[in-house]
Amino acid sequence: MSKTSNITLEVEPREESGKNACRRLRARGLVPGNVYGLDSPSFKVAVSPRRIEELLRSGSGMNTIFTLKMAGEERKRETMIKELQRDPVTEHALHVDFMRIDVDKAIQVSIPIRLTGVATGVKNEGGVMDFVHRDVLVECLPGAIPEYFEADISGLHVNQHVSFKDLVIGEEVRLLVDPEQIVAGCVPPRVDEAPTEAEEAEALEAEAAEGETEGEKTDKDAESEEKPGDQKG
Repeated sequence: MSKTSNITLEVEPREESGKNACRRLRARGLVPGNVYGLDSPSFKVAVSPRRIEELLRSGSGMNTIFTLKMAGEERKRETMIKELQRDPVTEHALHVDFMRIDVDKAIQVSIPIRLTGVATGVKNEGGVMDFVHRDVLVECLPGAIPEYFEADISGLHVNQHVSFKDLVIGEEVRLLVDPEQIVAGCVPPRVDEAPTEAEEAEALEAEAAEGETEGEKTDKDAESEEKPGDQKG
């Protein structure tokens, strides 16, 4: 389970807003961000992208609870990253939203799912695994946030699956999705079906009919070409 970490992330206050201000901030090597939550006024900050990446590499990733500290001030608050926007090409951080956390109040988070084992249907029956949902939305106290859930697929045969209800989530965590939804399933391999005899016969008839039509058109064209030659000399 994720606990409140001993990580402290220092941020700078920022006054300017808008696209141009954010571009200037990124040119200085900083990422614009906002802090909000717990019914308190939001405010703008700037943060080092290197520090964000270091935080994300910790065990809980996006669900890490850490201390947000304003540079040059004593203000501190338990926080987590709520949303991180990245450049679709470079994947550099473009904007980050921090959410204030009350360690005594439950929050909603998405927890990644890891598949363990190799399905029997894949090993022995030629099946293929279809990983449908790679995370799941849950509610729990900040100190009880799981790093991930495991789904054991080793016993699955072709046309069998595991659902959210099969995850071992513990009493401290509450699922916020339909427990019957499929997490992953072992499906038959895709096979291109050979045409039936009836379909082959229909195709041959169609080709023959098309050939006759083309032949008739050719004969008519030939007749049309011969008519001018019949004129009197």
